[in-house]
Amino acid sequence: MWQRSNFRKVKKDYQRKNLRNPFFHHRPEGKGRRLWRWLVPGGAVLVIGLIWFVLAAPFWRLAEIRISGLSRVPSSELEKIVWRQAANSRWLFFKQDNIFLFDRASATAAILADYNFSGVEINQAWPRALEIKVSERPYAFIFQEGNLLSYASADAYLIREPAVQEADRKKYFILENQNPGTLLGPKDKINISRDYLDFIMDLHQNLTTYPELPVERFIIDQELNTVKVKFANGPQVYFNVKDTAAKQIQLLLLVKKEKIKDNFSRTNYIDLRFGGRIFIYPDFK
Repeated sequence: MWQRSNFRKVKKDYQRKNLRNPFFHHRPEGKGRRLWRWLVPGGAVLVIGLIWFVLAAPFWRLAEIRISGLSRVPSSELEKIVWRQAANSRWLFFKQDNIFLFDRASATAAILADYNFSGVEINQAWPRALEIKVSERPYAFIFQEGNLLSYASADAYLIREPAVQEADRKKYFILENQNPGTLLGPKDKINISRDYLDFIMDLHQNLTTYPELPVERFIIDQELNTVKVKFANGPQVYFNVKDTAAKQIQLLLLVKKEKIKDNFSRTNYIDLRFGGRIFIYPDFK
């Protein structure tokens, strides 16, 4: 016989239960917001600090300039140009003495404006130096206008410094301008056509193989297609730039041997510009 139990039926209260899934992590409310509150200003400080370190820290300030390739210009002259550029501002708030901010293109242009180099290359040498490689124009001949003599390069640029040495007058040929006006253009470029200059170079090279024809100077003037050569203790000879130099030298040697003979020093001029028709003054018969 079953006895009645004192058990009392209790109604379940689901509202009071903790029903969160234990397999999912739940952040405490408000923690993510506090994290961003620190990350934003911290990141800004980090960025500003990085900008200051790269663009304004003394660690990157220019301290040394290394120059190579110079033989005729004192390196101190180029250093003045570079330091003057480094003193300029960049992006309003910074100075170009910072190796990152130094304007290499402007410094290169300033050097080439003052000196007639064939090339200038400026490179950074970390952390506080610049390396400048200079390509000087080699001497090819001596250019004369009036009483002024200067070295000149094969691409017809005048090299004003240093002054022409007496010993170099035998080492380099002299090209004299006898036009009424100057032939010097911007940046001391000699206004002579490439055809003329190539012919003169070729003529000079060929004449060096004939020691009996010592050259005093080459001359250009207003006569079209003409280069004149004044020979030492000899005449002035007219060459045609439209004809080959070697061919005209052979004609000169033939005339000297067969017609002028021992009168080369007494000859005023020889005109070779018309091929087989050669004019000599005075005419020795």
